[in-house]
This record gives sequence, structure tokens and C-alpha cells, in this order.
Amino acid sequence: MEETDRRALNAAMRQLADGDRSAFPVVFETLWPVLMGFVKRLLRDPHDAEDAAQSALTKLFANASRFDPGGDAVAWAVAIAANECRALRRRRGRAAPIDGDALQIPSKSGQPEKDLIERDLLSAAIATIGGLRPADIETLHAAWSGERPTATGVVFRKLLQRAKERLRAAWRSRHGAA
Repeated sequence: MEETDRRALNAAMRQLADGDRSAFPVVFETLWPVLMGFVKRLLRDPHDAEDAAQSALTKLFANASRFDPGGDAVAWAVAIAANECRALRRRRGRAAPIDGDALQIPSKSGQPEKDLIERDLLSAAIATIGGLRPADIETLHAAWSGERPTATGVVFRKLLQRAKERLRAAWRSRHGAA
């Protein structure tokens, strides 16, 4: 990043810290490519990288008033992004895979072959969903159960779209085309 760009970013960040929301586009347009480049190097999944960068910018804007006017906006933003990447890795590490084979599904049809096919399909679906990221599982659950999602509106629709894309990709990689 050029020194003049860095000075302009720091000035815009100071404006934002003082409550001047007109500085938002400058901060966003300058930091987005920097943060995306940084998180892509830390995270292998491009969707995870985009999620981490978005979350970092959201936190940065929510806490803009805490920005040290004498500090460097890039360093502050990268530190927030690094924390988001660590948090994402921690959440992913805690997710225990779901064992679909351990399910005891009662017979509904009274036809053993049909029941076996249904159990196998359900087991495959649960195993596939269990291999997704916890955030994707939570998003899919909120959409399918009708529960109130943590995110709303456009953000939730985008999260749901990504979760469905990852689910389709996971299904295809486990079970072939669907």
C-alpha cells in the first residue's frame, strides 16, 4: 500500500472514529482488498476467507470509536482480521462430526428394503451435513426449522446461499452428482 493511501486511510479512520459516517466508503474500499489478501493467506477456503474479512470489517466499523487516532488503521484492521481467523478456526475445531450410522430410525413403511434405503439416505445426508462448518449447519437449521436466525435480511440470505453451495459440493464429493 502506498504511503499516500495509508495516510488517507488513517485520516478517514479518524473521521469514522469521530462519528463521521461519510468516511465509510474510503475505509471500506481501501481495507477490503488488504484484508482479503491477508485472510486468504491464513485460511484455505475462499468462502471462509470472505466470511472472516466481512466479520472483521463489521467489527471494525462497530468499534470505530475505539480507534487510536495516532495508530495505524491497517495494523488495527489486520489485528481484527487475525482474531476473526483464529475464532473461525476454533469454532471449526470444536465441531464434532455427526454419526449418521448411529441413528436408530423406526420402520415407517413395514417394508424392510424401503426402510433400509431410507435409513441409508438419511445417514448419508446427516454425515454430509455433519461435515459442514458449524456456521453453515446453524444457518441451514435456522432456514429449515423456521427458527429466528441470528443474521437477518440480505445477510442471512447470503449466508444461506453459501451454506447451500457448500452442502451441494460436500454431497457431490461424497456421493457423486446430485
